[in-house]
Amino acid sequence: MYYNKALSAERNARINKLIRLILTAQARGEIINKTTLKDANLGSPATLGRELALIGDAGEQIITFDKHQLTFRMNKDWKKSKHITVDSMRNYTTLAILKSLLNQYQNTPVYDKIIEYIESLTEMPISDFSRIAVPPRPEYSKADQTKFSRILDYMNRNCKIQFYYKGKYDKERKNRIVHPYQLLLEDGTCYLYGYDEERQDVRMFVLRRMEQIRFVGKTFELPIDFEFAVRHGFSRFGAYTFKELVKYKIEFYREVQVWVRENRWADDQVIEEKENKTVLTFTSSQDDRILAWILSCGADAKPVAPEDFVQRWKEKIADMAKLVSK
Repeated sequence: MYYNKALSAERNARINKLIRLILTAQARGEIINKTTLKDANLGSPATLGRELALIGDAGEQIITFDKHQLTFRMNKDWKKSKHITVDSMRNYTTLAILKSLLNQYQNTPVYDKIIEYIESLTEMPISDFSRIAVPPRPEYSKADQTKFSRILDYMNRNCKIQFYYKGKYDKERKNRIVHPYQLLLEDGTCYLYGYDEERQDVRMFVLRRMEQIRFVGKTFELPIDFEFAVRHGFSRFGAYTFKELVKYKIEFYREVQVWVRENRWADDQVIEEKENKTVLTFTSSQDDRILAWILSCGADAKPVAPEDFVQRWKEKIADMAKLVSK
């Protein structure tokens, strides 16, 4: 996100963490100032003050201090700063990894253009990068390409869009007016992430279920915290949103323990090793995905909290047992 070649790698990393903390606090509506930043492992008070001055109102104007609310927030034009950039691809290994990851996104409109861009950077065919690969994943539907391109055009112009949609729990399709924030790509499914005027909240929509997509005739102001990762990036369970942040506690047993210990599941995760089990505690807004994850572990995972989540897990297991007995 932030890269200034005149600074050390350590300072660039520290400033990126600082920007992320302010973005996240702003998305949650929390107060963040020098006092709350003291416990963020950003160095001494003098070091923190130096970085705040560099990217603050008197410096690069990436962040600003609200004197009325006594909190830091992002400057409305922060993305225009010369040091806010997509990290440059510095070597062929990085390009090879990018090429392999892109294989997951074939049949999407962005694929061909990105491949062309990579080849222009390296001045060689992308097929030369063949020694790094990812396992095959579900493919994206070619039928989504037209919808994807149309939404992307409207989205880049901050146009409100209207479409008919039947969600997972809807009995009939409904007319929706949405402010399109981002298009998300995950395991063969394209999602639109945006603000639903009827629900007065952010929602996700599966592209293949969207019908008669059209321009409403009005534009919207893109909020500073529009990105999915800022609002729901506290845990890493894919493209799913739940209204509230929830604290989960899960016990893992046997072979699954090693897998849990080796991976990063959430920003605030705490892993405790107890007799014959590994206990993972973390915060997330991706409830259904976590339930599916625990169920996939079979008898090697047991949720402990919150209680309503534990009850849902038990009900799912009971339903599975009924299927076995049939």
